[in-house]
Amino acid sequence: MRHAPVAVALTLGATLPVLTVPRSALAATVQPLGFSDFAKVVRLSDPQISPDGKRIAVVVARADMTGDAYKSEIVLVDVATGAMRALTQARDRVGAPRWSPDGSQLAFVTTPICASQPCKAKPQVFAFPMNGGDPRQLTKATNGVGSYAWRPDGRAIAYSSPDTPADETAIAKHQDLFTVGDQDFLSQSAPVPSHIWLVLDGNASRLTSGMASLGSGEFASDLSWSADGKRIAFTELPDAYNGHFGHSRACVVDVATKTTSCVTAANAFSQGPVFAPSGDAMVYSAAHDGYWSIQLDAVVRNGSRIWQIAPQLDRDIHWVAWAPGGEALWFAADDRVTAGLWYAPLHGSPRRVDLGDVTFLGGSVARDGAVAFTGATTRDPSELYYLAPGATSPRRLADLNAWLAQRTIASTREFTWTNEGFHEDGALTYPAGYVAGKRYPLVLVIHGGPTEAASFATWGFLSQILAARGYFVFQPNYRGSDDMGFAYAKAIVGNVDAGPGRDVVAGVKALEATGMIDDSRIGVSGWSGGGLLTSWLIGHYAIWKCAVSGAAVDDFIEEYDLTDVFDYMPSLMGGLSPWRGDGHARYVESSPLTYVANVTAPTLILSDTGDYRVPTVQAYAFYHALKEMGKTVEFVAIPAYGHFPSDPVRQLEVYKRWAGWMDRYLR
Repeated sequence: MRHAPVAVALTLGATLPVLTVPRSALAATVQPLGFSDFAKVVRLSDPQISPDGKRIAVVVARADMTGDAYKSEIVLVDVATGAMRALTQARDRVGAPRWSPDGSQLAFVTTPICASQPCKAKPQVFAFPMNGGDPRQLTKATNGVGSYAWRPDGRAIAYSSPDTPADETAIAKHQDLFTVGDQDFLSQSAPVPSHIWLVLDGNASRLTSGMASLGSGEFASDLSWSADGKRIAFTELPDAYNGHFGHSRACVVDVATKTTSCVTAANAFSQGPVFAPSGDAMVYSAAHDGYWSIQLDAVVRNGSRIWQIAPQLDRDIHWVAWAPGGEALWFAADDRVTAGLWYAPLHGSPRRVDLGDVTFLGGSVARDGAVAFTGATTRDPSELYYLAPGATSPRRLADLNAWLAQRTIASTREFTWTNEGFHEDGALTYPAGYVAGKRYPLVLVIHGGPTEAASFATWGFLSQILAARGYFVFQPNYRGSDDMGFAYAKAIVGNVDAGPGRDVVAGVKALEATGMIDDSRIGVSGWSGGGLLTSWLIGHYAIWKCAVSGAAVDDFIEEYDLTDVFDYMPSLMGGLSPWRGDGHARYVESSPLTYVANVTAPTLILSDTGDYRVPTVQAYAFYHALKEMGKTVEFVAIPAYGHFPSDPVRQLEVYKRWAGWMDRYLR
């Protein structure tokens, strides 16, 4: 059913209080970190610097435990003074701030407030006039807005939106049976493609159509205008199935003719094309040596010339932005136990920016060359930073988590070891109040992915909670992690858990050799890809006192058949499908479920009931197999949709169960 748009009741907010008390003073009454502190953590994201480099809009989110939602607001930060002003009042859905090209307006995405319930309003683009006044609604997309971008002249906006199903009327009458394709098992309808629309003077017109799609949800393509405002670059999937993201390619639509042409081949993965601020050049991400799920390179295309940026760096580039004038690029990549920031001339060697102990999380670039970004440290979850044009180090503009100075924060640092010819590393958090010469229990928290991801030496609520309870917390970067170069990342292909498992165990043995670890009290845990490794490790090594396996890929065949990321498992299994050749045997051999008879560690299983990424049926199978074999096991299901609960109450409950299981067997 189509609903009339409802105006959003938002006004310019009051000036936020600015921290004036030094952290040293706050630290006078230091207390241990506890579960009650979870809701106090402030999360900053998506910093957008104004074109003139004088102001930064950033999304600030806080947990509302009573309403069980994250309330977010867009905060405006003055670069010169650090003064903050909330533009939107606390809401559960507001984000994607984007400056108009002349800086006179700030657009954002939110869901209009409904006059009646239940509310079926879809997210739309609104814009604040920066000289004062209420925001105005720019889009009235029937099916909501995915991504959007200002035209260079500021007079129009392009946005992506899902199509309306062709059989919408029949669906309303419950004539809604659909043909299944490569989608997740929780799907309630056939997917529809997303396409580009243009809003000019309040009127919307469609620019793309057909079976190809811009993707939806986390796979939704960003949009990038050419400098002359005549073309829009985007990422195209071959159809409406997000699971086919392994076949993404960079494409361009001509606004006048509405014709689409793709600048990369259909079978050569590429995504995220961004036009240069002038001229016809564009940069996009491309698969390194054809391995799109392992490592991405930044590639520049200018006419018939194509070249890779910073090939000597050999890292997985996950954020890229043009410098003013288009003479260089900024990019970020995971490196050891941090994420760094580089400045790379188009034809020269990249220069790494000295961020000190700050790990880069994401940012934007102003026309004067300034960079605004959010970053995390060993003592801060995330804060806002500003890198002035030509500066060699950043300046911190926010201290919204200053209250952490009143808590004991455990030290986190890099730990390294070698295994099977690889130099490996991970993040090691020391127990709060660590005393040299004393042995402590150890908890492993293994990162997910398992590819294009790594653990950083930064503050994390779970690792800090565990450290506060007297544990060493080890977050190993096993093969497949993207912080040590392509050869290390690629080593997981066809060797998804045995090789990474040996890496993890080698790291544990290296830790034991330091004399700091009580080797009779070691617990292993992880979520998603980390849950996969946890389930694998407890079926192959008897060194674990207990385990927490969260959202684990326990059955590779079920993962292939039921997940929303259809292309991913074959990419890790060397191209094998479980239903061709010897693929079935290989999938069974690699599945942790095959080895449940060997498990000795008491195991807590955690899984969302509505997990489309790692379907919970695998958790049920793992649970029943362990239970019927007489193993100590408990399965706690989380009644939530998604791969990890998105609401703060359930998130906190997960952490309580996680730490509580470790306490039961390790303390």
